[in-house]
Amino acid sequence: MPPPAPPGRSHSNEASPADPPIASASSSRLPPPPPPPPRPRPSPHPRVYGDYDPAEGLRRPPLPLPLPPPRRPPSPCSSALASCLAATAFLLLSAGGAGAALFLLFRPRPPDISVAGVRLPSFSASNGTVAFTFEQTAAVRNPNRSPLAHFDSSLRVAYAGGDLGAVYIPAGLIDGGRTKHVSAVFDVSAIPVAAQPQPQGAVEAAQQAQPPVIEVRSLLVVKGRVNVLRVLTHRVQAAKLCRVGVSPLDGTVLGFRC
Repeated sequence: MPPPAPPGRSHSNEASPADPPIASASSSRLPPPPPPPPRPRPSPHPRVYGDYDPAEGLRRPPLPLPLPPPRRPPSPCSSALASCLAATAFLLLSAGGAGAALFLLFRPRPPDISVAGVRLPSFSASNGTVAFTFEQTAAVRNPNRSPLAHFDSSLRVAYAGGDLGAVYIPAGLIDGGRTKHVSAVFDVSAIPVAAQPQPQGAVEAAQQAQPPVIEVRSLLVVKGRVNVLRVLTHRVQAAKLCRVGVSPLDGTVLGFRC
C-alpha cells in the first residue's frame, strides 16, 4: 500500500498547480541555431580601399608592385671612357674660354698715327715745272701693352693723280703705351704744274684772283707686329692719308688735312 499522503496533498496523478512541469525527453532538445548572415561579396576593385579589404573587415598588406626588369651593370671600360671624354671636353671648354678672355684683354691693336707737320725744305720753279723736297713728321703711338716692332713702313707722295714715288722709314721698336716721332724726307724731281681752269663768270674770276695751289697727297703706312703674352705674334698695320696745299710761287705750305 502506498504510504499515506501527507496532509494537504492528494494522491491523485494530476500535478499540482504549484509543482513545475516535468520536461520530457522530446522537449529536452534545443532549437536549431539561426543561419549565419550572408558574407558580403568582395569588391572587384580592392585597390579603391587601399589596404582595407571590406570582405575581411581587416587591414592587409598592400599588393607587391611588379619588379622592373633587371638592368645590365655598366661595363668598367665604358664608364672610364665616358669619364675621360667628359674631362677632355671640360678642359677644352675651359682652355677656349681662358684664351678668349686673354685675347679680349690683350688683343693687339694697330698703332695710332698723328701727323705733326709738313714742310718743303727746298723748292724751285721754272718753265712751268716745280721741284721740291717733301718732309713729313708724324707721331706713332703704340696702344698695346706689348712692344711694337715696326718695319716696312713707307711714305708715298702723289700729285695730280700720279704717284711721285715712295721712301721707306727705318725699322724700330715702340714700347707699350709709348709714342715715337718718325720723319720721312722725299725728293721730288721737276714735275709740270697742272693747268688751272679758265674763269667762266664773276665767281670764277674772283677765285682766279687768288694764288693757285698745288695739292700734294701723302700716304704714311706703318706696319709691324706685336707679341701677345710672349707666345703669339700678331701683325698690325695703320695708314694716314693727308692732302697738302703748296704755293707754286715759293713752295710755302698753305695747310694740310689728314
